[in-house]
Amino acid sequence: MENRHSTDGLAEDLIRSFVQIASAEMHTKTLLEKRTSELENGFVQDSDIENVLKNIKEIQEELIELAEIRRSDMLLLFELYGAEGDKEQWCMVKHLGIAMMTAFEVWQASNNDSILQELYLRKNRLFIKSVSKFLGVTITECAACFADILKGEVTNG
Repeated sequence: MENRHSTDGLAEDLIRSFVQIASAEMHTKTLLEKRTSELENGFVQDSDIENVLKNIKEIQEELIELAEIRRSDMLLLFELYGAEGDKEQWCMVKHLGIAMMTAFEVWQASNNDSILQELYLRKNRLFIKSVSKFLGVTITECAACFADILKGEVTNG
Protein backbone atom coordinates (compact mmCIF):
# COMPACT_ATOMS: atom_id res chain seq x y z
CA MET A 1 0.00 0.00 0.00
CA GLU A 2 1.46 3.31 -1.03
CA ASN A 3 1.27 6.01 1.62
CA ARG A 4 0.78 9.11 -0.46
CA HIS A 5 -0.23 11.13 2.61
CA SER A 6 2.84 11.01 4.85
CA THR A 7 4.80 13.78 3.20
CA ASP A 8 1.90 16.23 3.04
CA GLY A 9 1.11 15.99 6.74
CA LEU A 10 -2.46 14.81 6.18
CA ALA A 11 -2.61 12.67 9.32
CA GLU A 12 -1.18 15.40 11.53
CA ASP A 13 -3.55 17.97 10.04
CA LEU A 14 -6.56 15.68 10.55
CA ILE A 15 -5.51 15.15 14.17
CA ARG A 16 -5.20 18.91 14.72
CA SER A 17 -8.49 19.49 12.92
CA PHE A 18 -10.56 17.13 15.01
CA VAL A 19 -8.97 18.38 18.24
CA GLN A 20 -9.80 21.97 17.31
CA ILE A 21 -13.35 21.06 16.26
CA ALA A 22 -13.81 19.03 19.47
CA SER A 23 -12.64 22.04 21.46
CA ALA A 24 -15.10 24.27 19.60
CA GLU A 25 -17.76 21.65 20.29
CA MET A 26 -17.04 21.87 24.03
CA HIS A 27 -17.08 25.68 24.00
CA THR A 28 -20.43 25.58 22.18
CA LYS A 29 -21.76 23.05 24.70
CA THR A 30 -20.72 25.40 27.51
CA LEU A 31 -22.46 28.32 25.83
CA LEU A 32 -25.62 26.24 25.42
CA GLU A 33 -25.54 25.34 29.12
CA LYS A 34 -25.02 29.00 30.02
CA ARG A 35 -27.96 30.23 27.93
CA THR A 36 -30.21 27.44 29.24
CA SER A 37 -29.22 28.19 32.83
CA GLU A 38 -29.87 31.91 32.39
CA LEU A 39 -33.33 31.11 31.07
CA GLU A 40 -34.16 28.50 33.72
CA ASN A 41 -32.93 30.67 36.59
CA GLY A 42 -34.85 33.78 35.62
CA PHE A 43 -31.93 35.90 34.41
CA VAL A 44 -33.69 36.67 31.12
CA GLN A 45 -36.20 39.49 30.95
CA ASP A 46 -39.63 38.53 29.61
CA SER A 47 -39.11 40.76 26.60
CA ASP A 48 -35.91 38.82 25.68
CA ILE A 49 -37.19 35.25 26.12
CA GLU A 50 -38.07 34.78 22.45
CA ASN A 51 -34.60 35.94 21.35
CA VAL A 52 -32.88 33.70 23.90
CA LEU A 53 -34.95 30.68 22.80
CA LYS A 54 -33.99 31.41 19.19
CA ASN A 55 -30.34 31.70 20.22
CA ILE A 56 -30.53 28.38 22.10
CA LYS A 57 -31.92 26.68 18.98
CA GLU A 58 -29.09 28.15 16.86
CA ILE A 59 -26.49 26.99 19.38
CA GLN A 60 -28.00 23.48 19.39
CA GLU A 61 -27.79 23.35 15.60
CA GLU A 62 -24.18 24.53 15.69
CA LEU A 63 -23.35 21.90 18.30
CA ILE A 64 -24.80 19.17 16.10
CA GLU A 65 -22.83 20.41 13.09
CA LEU A 66 -19.57 20.59 15.04
CA ALA A 67 -20.05 17.04 16.35
CA GLU A 68 -20.73 15.76 12.83
CA ILE A 69 -17.59 17.45 11.49
CA ARG A 70 -15.46 16.10 14.36
CA ARG A 71 -16.79 12.58 13.83
CA SER A 72 -16.07 12.84 10.09
CA ASP A 73 -12.48 13.96 10.73
CA MET A 74 -11.91 11.15 13.23
CA LEU A 75 -13.46 8.54 10.97
CA LEU A 76 -11.44 9.69 7.97
CA LEU A 77 -8.25 9.57 10.04
CA PHE A 78 -9.07 6.05 11.22
CA GLU A 79 -9.98 4.87 7.71
CA LEU A 80 -6.74 6.26 6.25
CA TYR A 81 -4.33 5.07 8.95
CA GLY A 82 -6.11 2.80 11.44
CA ALA A 83 -5.90 -0.57 9.68
CA GLU A 84 -4.03 -1.96 12.69
CA GLY A 85 -5.69 0.42 15.12
CA ASP A 86 -8.08 0.09 18.02
CA LYS A 87 -11.36 1.85 17.31
CA GLU A 88 -12.31 1.37 20.98
CA GLN A 89 -9.87 4.25 21.65
CA TRP A 90 -12.29 6.63 19.86
CA CYS A 91 -13.71 8.26 23.01
CA MET A 92 -10.36 8.31 24.80
CA VAL A 93 -8.80 10.12 21.83
CA LYS A 94 -11.64 12.65 21.77
CA HIS A 95 -11.59 13.34 25.51
CA LEU A 96 -7.80 13.47 25.83
CA GLY A 97 -7.62 15.73 22.77
CA ILE A 98 -10.04 18.16 24.40
CA ALA A 99 -8.21 17.91 27.75
CA MET A 100 -4.86 18.54 26.07
CA MET A 101 -6.14 21.55 24.12
CA THR A 102 -7.89 23.01 27.16
CA ALA A 103 -4.72 22.57 29.24
CA PHE A 104 -2.76 24.32 26.48
CA GLU A 105 -5.21 27.26 26.61
CA VAL A 106 -4.91 27.41 30.41
CA TRP A 107 -1.13 27.50 30.16
CA GLN A 108 -1.34 30.16 27.42
CA ALA A 109 -3.59 32.31 29.62
CA SER A 110 -1.11 32.08 32.49
CA ASN A 111 2.07 34.05 32.83
CA ASN A 112 4.03 31.10 31.44
CA ASP A 113 3.45 29.11 34.63
CA SER A 114 5.78 26.09 34.57
CA ILE A 115 3.35 23.88 36.55
CA LEU A 116 0.58 24.58 34.03
CA GLN A 117 2.99 23.95 31.18
CA GLU A 118 3.96 20.59 32.65
CA LEU A 119 0.29 19.64 33.11
CA TYR A 120 -0.33 20.50 29.47
CA LEU A 121 2.67 18.43 28.34
CA ARG A 122 1.58 15.43 30.46
CA LYS A 123 -1.89 15.57 28.91
CA ASN A 124 -0.33 15.90 25.45
CA ARG A 125 1.72 12.72 26.05
CA LEU A 126 -1.44 10.85 27.10
CA PHE A 127 -3.21 12.15 23.99
CA ILE A 128 -0.36 11.03 21.72
CA LYS A 129 -0.40 7.60 23.36
CA SER A 130 -4.14 7.22 22.79
CA VAL A 131 -3.89 8.36 19.15
CA SER A 132 -1.08 5.83 18.66
CA LYS A 133 -3.35 3.04 19.92
CA PHE A 134 -6.30 4.37 17.90
CA LEU A 135 -4.34 4.29 14.66
CA GLY A 136 -2.09 1.35 15.45
CA VAL A 137 1.00 3.34 14.50
CA THR A 138 3.79 5.03 16.39
CA ILE A 139 3.17 8.74 16.86
CA THR A 140 5.88 11.10 18.03
CA GLU A 141 5.75 14.74 19.07
CA CYS A 142 7.81 15.63 16.01
CA ALA A 143 5.69 16.07 12.88
CA ALA A 144 8.52 15.17 10.49
CA CYS A 145 9.36 12.04 12.50
CA PHE A 146 5.68 11.11 12.64
CA ALA A 147 5.37 11.39 8.86
CA ASP A 148 8.50 9.30 8.37
CA ILE A 149 7.40 6.61 10.85
CA LEU A 150 3.90 6.52 9.38
CA LYS A 151 5.31 6.11 5.89
CA GLY A 152 7.39 3.14 7.00
CA GLU A 153 4.71 1.48 9.11
CA VAL A 154 1.90 1.85 6.57
CA THR A 155 4.14 0.80 3.63
CA ASN A 156 5.66 -2.17 5.46
CA GLY A 157 2.61 -3.06 7.58
